[in-house]
Amino acid sequence: STIPTPCNIIFTKHVLCDFSDGDVVRALQSFHEVLKYSDPKGGKVVIIDAVLPNGDELNGKWNSAVSFDVLLMLTGRRGERSCLEWSNLAKKAGFSFDGVIPTASVTVDLAIFS
Repeated sequence: STIPTPCNIIFTKHVLCDFSDGDVVRALQSFHEVLKYSDPKGGKVVIIDAVLPNGDELNGKWNSAVSFDVLLMLTGRRGERSCLEWSNLAKKAGFSFDGVIPTASVTVDLAIFS
């Protein structure tokens, strides 16, 4: 669909977890083009979704987001992505990965790209 312009920030919530990596990159590339068109300095994308810890950060500890991810996979959805996965997808689409802001919710973190 169409993203209104001018636009300097794009939010997605619980959407991209259902997309394949290729579809996520295509969506992010579209976001990137709209943001560059609106402002040559670019803008921000905020992905509102659970962000999993990278594998080496778990160290055998229980993590509620990982449990939620397993539930998603068992119900046929694709699942959540880790910080490293989001960073790689952002780079493929022309963004830099600014980081993740955790929230109190198991299913909501903010992954920020610019």
